[in-house]
Amino acid sequence: MTYKVDDQVLGYPPIENAFPTPAVFNAVPISPGLITPAEDPVWGPGEFVFCRANGSIRQYGACLLLPVWDSTNKVYTENMTEVTNTALLGRPAYICQTAGGLTTGQYGWFMTSGITPVNCTATVAAGSPVGVVAAGQLGALAAGKSVNGATSVTPATQTVVTVFSGANGQSVVNVGSTSGFFPGVFASGTGIPASTTVSAVDPLGRFLVLSANLTAQGSGNITATYNNATIFYNVIAMNRAQYQGPIT
Repeated sequence: MTYKVDDQVLGYPPIENAFPTPAVFNAVPISPGLITPAEDPVWGPGEFVFCRANGSIRQYGACLLLPVWDSTNKVYTENMTEVTNTALLGRPAYICQTAGGLTTGQYGWFMTSGITPVNCTATVAAGSPVGVVAAGQLGALAAGKSVNGATSVTPATQTVVTVFSGANGQSVVNVGSTSGFFPGVFASGTGIPASTTVSAVDPLGRFLVLSANLTAQGSGNITATYNNATIFYNVIAMNRAQYQGPIT
């Protein structure tokens, strides 16, 4: 997953990167709240909004946006927080795209339309609707907590396999393809320690950066698994999705 921004304006932070907490408000490189299109050769086109984290946000966490008046700078601060496990929210849905997540004050990109992994508590079958099941997490549909305009398209039981090679003690491995791999996905293979995840994906599709160094010469196949039995990355398709509002 290596989205490239379609807009020709220079200076956009990469979709998967966090922008550090700025020392002053106007040090942010682009306008908070800006919505821009971007494309990935595997995941396709999407729309993303650039916002501030108003609390800790997990990678691919489900979020809410609330602009807040900043009386010092006399602007609205575009604050994102993880969605609460509350029924009938009636507000737009966003998914954090930052590898490793965000901490308070950092800025990052949040998907509003497109195809993305999302942090879930269980597997959701392809073609099924999704709903809020815990703070910042989605899962099976629940009364009053539907995410309207979002559907699971690949369940978290998904695995993707490609050939790889890497040197003992190194975290960068060469791969036959990066398709289906994304930051945060769980990786396994010869020499790859348990609980290793992918930290970064080469935009040109030639290598992956792992969260841990190889403990032996890497060879054969590397497998991406979309869950570790605790975190489940179901892939959803969303189009300006909304958390369900009142129904009476």
